[in-house]
Amino acid sequence: MLIELPKLSPEGESFSGEESAELLGLKAGDAVKAEGPVQYDFFVQLVGHELVVQGRLTVELAATCGRCAEIYSTNLVISDFLRASEIQPGQESVDLTDDIREEVLLKLPPYPVCQPECKGLCPQCGRNLNDGACGCKAPKDDLRWSGLDDLKLK
Repeated sequence: MLIELPKLSPEGESFSGEESAELLGLKAGDAVKAEGPVQYDFFVQLVGHELVVQGRLTVELAATCGRCAEIYSTNLVISDFLRASEIQPGQESVDLTDDIREEVLLKLPPYPVCQPECKGLCPQCGRNLNDGACGCKAPKDDLRWSGLDDLKLK
């Protein structure tokens, strides 16, 4: 998104639109991918020698749940976007593309979960426990600590 400074009103202006999701640089194998464009709604104003941009970003996402491995859809809404860019003498425009990309990438969920109550997968057979119990017998003890059972302390 390019802001042309000579065309900007002294009172500031509102900008709404969308940028291609390709600007995010997400790959097919990532746990989260964009399903639509990055939509923006900004108010842009020159304040002294800075261009101040504030507003909202929205993007539709498809994510793979970190517990059950199901793909689910969600919207990422960033309502507190704020950037100030110093304007150099003779500068004609400011490109906000990298700022938009950075903000969205920083707000992506690091460990996406389809729902807080997600039960995940059975560690023995791999069945999605959200669809019902699998019938596997739960281990009685945690054998990782069994070596300490024989420890004699004086």
